Amino acid sequence: MQRVLVFTATYNEADNIAALVEGVFAVLPHCEMLVVDDNSPDGTGKLLDDISRRDRRLTVVHRPGKNGLGSAHKLAIKHALANGYDALITMDADFSHDPKYLPEMVRNLETAEFVIGSRYAPGGSCEYPLSRVILSRTANSLARILLGISVRETTTSYRGFRRSLLQRMDIDAIRADGYSYFIESIYQVSRRAHDNGATRGMAEFPIRFVDRRAGTTKISKKEIWKGFTTLGRLAASRLARGASRATEPAPSPPPPEASNCFVCGSPYQVQIYAAAGNADAFASYNCTSMGHSSHGRIVQCLSCGLVFTNPQLSHDDVLALYAGVEDKTYLDNVDARVRTFNYNFDSIARFLPAGGRLLEVGSYCGVFLDIARKRGHDVLGVEPSVWASAYARDTLGIPTVTGGVEAIAEGTEPFDIVCSWDVLEHLSDPVDQLARINRQLRPGGIFAFSTLDYGNWVPRLLGERWPWMMDMHLYYFTRKVTEELLARAGFKVVHSQSYCHIVTLDYLLAKLDVLGVPAAAALRGIIAKTPFRPYVPFRLGDIKLFVCEKVSEAAVPAAPREAPPLTAAGTAGR
Repeated sequence: MQRVLVFTATYNEADNIAALVEGVFAVLPHCEMLVVDDNSPDGTGKLLDDISRRDRRLTVVHRPGKNGLGSAHKLAIKHALANGYDALITMDADFSHDPKYLPEMVRNLETAEFVIGSRYAPGGSCEYPLSRVILSRTANSLARILLGISVRETTTSYRGFRRSLLQRMDIDAIRADGYSYFIESIYQVSRRAHDNGATRGMAEFPIRFVDRRAGTTKISKKEIWKGFTTLGRLAASRLARGASRATEPAPSPPPPEASNCFVCGSPYQVQIYAAAGNADAFASYNCTSMGHSSHGRIVQCLSCGLVFTNPQLSHDDVLALYAGVEDKTYLDNVDARVRTFNYNFDSIARFLPAGGRLLEVGSYCGVFLDIARKRGHDVLGVEPSVWASAYARDTLGIPTVTGGVEAIAEGTEPFDIVCSWDVLEHLSDPVDQLARINRQLRPGGIFAFSTLDYGNWVPRLLGERWPWMMDMHLYYFTRKVTEELLARAGFKVVHSQSYCHIVTLDYLLAKLDVLGVPAAAALRGIIAKTPFRPYVPFRLGDIKLFVCEKVSEAAVPAAPREAPPLTAAGTAGR
């Protein structure tokens, strides 16, 4: 092996990590190491940075929080492939995997594409308490039987991969992110490692597995349950395929124009959904767009966890699309918008100043600003749609600037409140936009906005059929990612709740019809023949409303669109 990368993931491993790094380099002095730390509160990340400054063989990736052990291993595979390593070896950071076995791992990789250090191979041993040994043996036996895996060990992370195998693996297809990742990934390995014949397939050698040297176990009862449910899902999938071990096609490479994560700069992502549909450009950017079957290629960053479309249009291209929007359906349903804005305004009124200057970013036709003006606020809107901003000015008499938030000159009198309803997910660079919003607010000013919550149960249940998965949505935030972005932009969340949309029944049925809900069109026809025009409120939690206070100036540069990819040596911070 010419270039070997040894990987481990850490969370609160300050008592172990320095000795582990030293032990790895002692037995494999010519290897390099990658450590992914999930913002360990015990100072593990800082300790790793100190080591990496002294030893350039160590690369450290800092993630903003616990994003799943499986996603850390996916990141390591992407990193190994991107930086030309001949082999990747993964291991735990708690000394349950002794570094002394690493040379044996490398020797085995000369003849096999995949090697695993096994507690259950002849000569291996496990020092778990009896109850955990029974659980571990049961899980491994079920995995071997149900998934047809040839090696005795399936759940440990002490593994070695040749580059040729990593290139054939479809990392994007592995759904599990926690400890169940190890079962799902070895199942994929078992289906691909034999492509070139058994002599270069899977191998194992015995190890003595000891309980962690220091700290506490990270395996919860929830993770154990997820492991067994993952095993059941994979077994059902294998049964549906007829237990075939036929050669599978290699995954398609990502599009060459794909960009680094626009929030943290990481080049490592997994594809969640391929691009689908081909909606009309301008119509799909209407506020009332029915383009629910069309969306871009959707990926998730393996570093910060952000879900977004990639490749993506530039800021100028996005503004140009919105500039051409004309949306008659919005005006046909304007009464429902008035009800929506009044309801949500009332629900957060206790957090807002009674009067003062109020800016709305993405103000569209000025309906919300008209309500705010009637409540005593001095209002201004900024809206890229030429048609919508003209309607606000000419019909409602709302002062409105045509363009993005950057069109509001900095240095003007600061605002007491900035609002932005269902806008953040549409912006090409939310980091930059949040920083600009911060600079428009006075100290202690309030930023109130709504945006998508991809971590909610609705998108988890519906998957790609989630109605908000659309061309015009460039980002799909989770609450954790949203709060991280707000903190970096100088905001503190003081309140959050589900955002409530109020729509006419006719509009709701039109949406359901587009989504393929049976009988929606027929019911809409029946309702149209009656004099009733009922309104329907819905609040499922997949759109969140945040009220934030400006507590500091934005801690991010004006436009951090790109960041250099991680290299094979050195430290990559956040």
